[in-house]
Amino acid sequence: HTTMSIFRFPLLYNIDNGLLESALYGLRDALLTFADYNNLQQCENLEDFKLQLQNSTDYGNFLQNETQLNSSIVEHQALLKLVSDFNWMRFQAVSPLSQFLDFISYEFMISNVLKLISASRQDRDLMKEMFKLNPLGLFENITAIAAGRSVDDMYELVLVDSPIARFFTKMDMRDFDELKTDHLDAMLKKNYLEAFYNFCESLEGTTAEVMRTVLEFEADRRVLTMTRSNVFSKAIPKEDLKKLYPNFGQLVDVHSNLWDVDDVNQIKDVMRPYADYHQIFEQASQETSFDTLFDKMAIKIYKNVFAHQFNFGNFYAIVKLRQQEIDSLKWICDCIQLNQMDMVHKHLLIAGGN
Repeated sequence: HTTMSIFRFPLLYNIDNGLLESALYGLRDALLTFADYNNLQQCENLEDFKLQLQNSTDYGNFLQNETQLNSSIVEHQALLKLVSDFNWMRFQAVSPLSQFLDFISYEFMISNVLKLISASRQDRDLMKEMFKLNPLGLFENITAIAAGRSVDDMYELVLVDSPIARFFTKMDMRDFDELKTDHLDAMLKKNYLEAFYNFCESLEGTTAEVMRTVLEFEADRRVLTMTRSNVFSKAIPKEDLKKLYPNFGQLVDVHSNLWDVDDVNQIKDVMRPYADYHQIFEQASQETSFDTLFDKMAIKIYKNVFAHQFNFGNFYAIVKLRQQEIDSLKWICDCIQLNQMDMVHKHLLIAGGN
């Protein structure tokens, strides 16, 4: 059967993907609820926190082998649990779902490589940095990157044969080593988003429709975050900035107005016709950061994906919501460790729905 037909006829979709779809809804129902978060915030120490997760949530005894707890250990073990769930789905999946899941992991691979490039440029020990990488973004031979003395070395030694090689496409004659880390970050994420968007469009049906909304948001967030950051850092020349915007999204028509701005108020003016984005610039303050407001908007979009059955967008949404949940767990742990529970609500974002 064709790719198009599996999204048109639920029975065909379920032949290949029914088991994973049902497991996926189990993972969604296991997301921590408002009540779970309320109970975790009552914990006086990390041992209580561990017991609360163990006795009342699907996290169970994931911390049973940890005798000395801190927020980094909790974060790492929660990530390993997510990786285990994701890898099980990836092992069971057949094409085109397997390719879709690969695209999800590419984002984390890119982030890991960028961390190593940044560490290399700051003369930090790359082997030590390996332990700080997101386990969702590990790939074969990633440790060999440490042998590279420059980005071009890293590319020739390892990255050219890696799953993310296709995103290292030069836009001009400059070597990778001539590009600042911010520029490399923007280039890789632009190429990734465009490739993922084109792949989802090729699937047609509900997956294309749902992921169009999701990825247009991701592209717009990328454009606005990059533009706002560059206003302060001036890390990327304006002439380069306009080439680094993804070529899709709601904001495509105003890209030409954005790359040339000189301050945040000018960005806010350009956003006036886009109510949701304009509101973020209006509300951003010392109390609620720009990134937190975008994260809140993202959670709403990811939750809405589950209103549609028989589509791959749900797999993207569960990974993103679990990632946010892990960030929230780490934040609560930090507040417990520092005895600053009055701060817990400041950045706490709840991915679960009840």
